[in-house]
Amino acid sequence: MNFAPTSSSAREAHAAGELAEWSQAFLRGEGGNTGVANPLREREDDVYILADVSLADVYPISGPDEDFDWPVAPAEYEQKVDAMVRSLEDGWDAPPLLVHMHTLRLVDGNHRRNALLRAGRRTYWAVMWCRRPPLNGRGQPVSLDE
Repeated sequence: MNFAPTSSSAREAHAAGELAEWSQAFLRGEGGNTGVANPLREREDDVYILADVSLADVYPISGPDEDFDWPVAPAEYEQKVDAMVRSLEDGWDAPPLLVHMHTLRLVDGNHRRNALLRAGRRTYWAVMWCRRPPLNGRGQPVSLDE
């Protein structure tokens, strides 16, 4: 499967059960984010979904303010967001955001989120993941060794 850095490609990967692989390809591609990709690659018990989320409901962790976990110089941040807004106006199929399901922390896509908001979007696609909970209750494999 071709893992293009687009929302359309992510939706195809999700339908094919390959969203984790798409996420790794995206996070390791141009402008990648190996700080997110590496820990995700090490965990085989994560569940990935693709959802249309409210942009107001996710918590950015990077931006043009010193209070962010990863602050970006305001001029640099604005330049990148403005370029993305122009690309969206020209039809760019922006990649989905990457959001941790339980905390709603936006771990990749902080610039894209702001550009989408400026372009008038209120929702957008997000790859969300969480650790698979342990099985509990009916349907669990039964150990015959006990």
